[in-house]
Amino acid sequence: MDKRFDFMGVHLSVINTSKVFNLIAHRKISIPGYVCFPDTSVVKEANEDPFLASILNKAQLTIPDGKPSQLAAFLKGYDEVETVSGFHLCNALLNTGLSHYFYGGNDTIIRNMQLNIESEFPQANVLGYKAPPFLNKKDVENNASIQKDMDHIRTLNPDLVWIGISSPKQDYLMHFFYQQLPGSLMLGVGGVFLYFSDKSLKSPELVKKIGLRWAYRLLKEPARLWPKYYGTLKFLFFNSGYFIRALIDRKQ
Repeated sequence: MDKRFDFMGVHLSVINTSKVFNLIAHRKISIPGYVCFPDTSVVKEANEDPFLASILNKAQLTIPDGKPSQLAAFLKGYDEVETVSGFHLCNALLNTGLSHYFYGGNDTIIRNMQLNIESEFPQANVLGYKAPPFLNKKDVENNASIQKDMDHIRTLNPDLVWIGISSPKQDYLMHFFYQQLPGSLMLGVGGVFLYFSDKSLKSPELVKKIGLRWAYRLLKEPARLWPKYYGTLKFLFFNSGYFIRALIDRKQ
C-alpha cells in the first residue's frame, strides 16, 4: 500500500503528478487494480457512506483532486503532494507505449473524443471506445450490460482502462468489476472524457492553479452543478475544525 494521509475519512495517497506518471508508465502498480480521483464532493459522500469510503481507501492509488485535499496534505506536513489532473495524466500516458480503452460518456462524447484523440495522438495505442448504459449507482453491481462490456474489454487486454462516468458511480463500477480485467489498471477520471470531447469545457490552467476550477465549471453549467457545489461548500464549512486542528498540529 502506498503512503497515505487522512482527509476526513478518505485515505489519500501522498503523491504528485510526476510520481503518478512514473508508477503507471513503468508498470510499478500491481494489477488488476483501480485508481480513484475523489474531489471534495466525493469525499463528502464517502464521509456519509462507509462503503464508498472503503472503495476509495482500497484503491491502488487514491489521488488528491482539488485544493482542499492539497491544503490538507500541506497542513499534515506533506509538502510534496499536489493535485493530479486526470486530463494531463491521460495526455502524457497516451504518448507512451501503453495500450488504452476508454469506457464512459455517451455516444456523442465518445465520437468526438475518438476524433480528437486520433487527430492529436496518432501514435497512441487505443484499443477501443464505448459508452456504457446510463445507470443509477445502485444498478451498477451485477449489471448485465456492463458485464458484457467487461467481457469484451478483457479479450482486448488493454494496459489502462479509463472510466469516464460521474463520481462516485465510476468508483463503484471499478470496485465491482476490476478483478474481471486481470491484465488492466482502471482509472476513474470522470469529466476528462468531456474535456477530450470539447476542450472549451476545461478551465484555463491559471483558474485551476488558484483553486477556482469549480467556479469556472459552475458558470458553464449552473443548473446541474449548483446543488453539488453548494453541498460541498457547506460540508467544508461545517468541517472547518479539521483544517484548524491540522494547522495547530503542524505548528506544534
